[in-house]
Amino acid sequence: MNIEIHQKDDRTSWEELTKLFHEAFQERLDQGLHFSCSYFTPEELKRQSANNIVLVAIDRSTNVLAGTVSIEIHHNDGKNTWAYHYNLAVKPAYKKNGIASQLFSRFQQIVKSRGCKYIKSDTAVGAESSIKWHLKNGFEIVGLKSWSSTNYYSYVFRKQLKCHPLWSNSLFCKIHYRLSSIKCRLCHHEDGRIKGLLKLYLRILS
Repeated sequence: MNIEIHQKDDRTSWEELTKLFHEAFQERLDQGLHFSCSYFTPEELKRQSANNIVLVAIDRSTNVLAGTVSIEIHHNDGKNTWAYHYNLAVKPAYKKNGIASQLFSRFQQIVKSRGCKYIKSDTAVGAESSIKWHLKNGFEIVGLKSWSSTNYYSYVFRKQLKCHPLWSNSLFCKIHYRLSSIKCRLCHHEDGRIKGLLKLYLRILS
């Protein structure tokens, strides 16, 4: 196995990437977790990836697309640059070969060179292997979120690349997660729908 990681170019098609997502996330569908990338069309994936960086892992011994991850760079008023880590997928036949970690290593090199101070990510509460991977790679669970495009609550992860007086403190991260979890579960269903009392309150305000 000879894995080469580089930014997506014309040698890798959106159709190939879409097929990879469908294969990689089939196990999540079998768990009843409907990750949005499980249903991507090539056009949707291309549109979602516009202006972002897509990394691909190619097995040069067979020229097979083995994995991918996407980078979304955010600039908050030009003062606080950070990165979102999403669409991480590894072809089932290539799992447990360290490819996800190789992709993440390249990911970190890029975002550090862009001046990012931290990385955020998310995954389903029931996706145990993904949760373990995030924790193993230095992420802290800092929040809970529900999305209208999925059917589950998601853990929100954060990894500091530069020391921060609060976010570099594990206790602060745990407290922030607890408060976020209470708020999310009180206000939203797993599929992002607003719960009854909040919906009524918002209706009154409008």
